[in-house]
Order: sequence, then C-alpha cells, then structure tokens
Amino acid sequence: MRYFIKANFISPILSVAMLATFSALLAGCGAQGVSDDKLGRFLVSPDKYEYYNCDQLAVEAKTKSTREAELEALTAKAGRDASGKFASALAYRPEYLQVHGEMNELRKASAAKNCGSAAGAASSAPPSAGSQRR
Repeated sequence: MRYFIKANFISPILSVAMLATFSALLAGCGAQGVSDDKLGRFLVSPDKYEYYNCDQLAVEAKTKSTREAELEALTAKAGRDASGKFASALAYRPEYLQVHGEMNELRKASAAKNCGSAAGAASSAPPSAGSQRR
C-alpha cells in the first residue's frame, strides 16, 4: 500500500521544473505589452560602444541594421499561425531584442560623439534586396 501512494505523487524535482516552465511561459505572454526598447535595454551593456569612433559606429550600425531587418522578415514569415508565432518567439525574438537594443545604444553613442546620423541613417534605411535570406 505504501508503494502505491508514493507512485501517485509527482517527484518534487519534476514539480519544480514544471512550475518554472509554466512561469516562464506566462512571463513571455505578459511581456507582449512591453516595448522592444525596454526589453532590449536589459540585454545590452549601456556603454558597449563607448570606445568606438564614428567610423566603427557606422560599420556596426550597418551590420546591426541588416541583421535586425533579417530577423523582422523571419519573424513575419514564421508568424502566420499560432505555432509559427510560438516558434518565432523562441527562435528569433531574443536575438531581435538584443540587436534592437544594440541599435539603440549605437544611436546614443553616435549622438554623444556628434557623429552625425551614421547610426540613425543605417537604422532607418530599408535593407537591400540581397540582404534578406529567402
């Protein structure tokens, strides 16, 4: 009889793992109302581009802008149905938020160094047709 009672209970480790997974999923659902700028701020060091010169900032901004556009396209392509949105949130969203946060830091560094609009122009310029993967 004692064995039967133990077999019906879920092990404490499994229950903690299930609770952690459920909490993470709920947190992800709750973060939908939070802007990309606020979430991206947590993924990037505030002074990451402090020692870059204007030319380095421009090159980095162009690279990040291209990757941001690629991730937006991949997210849009995957987000046509519920399972695609879920897969997109797991696969592309974290990297997109990081790149978006880095673009914000590049803009701040560019403005602080009076580099003109090198980082801003790269972020607002549409990606070239060859930069998106198909």
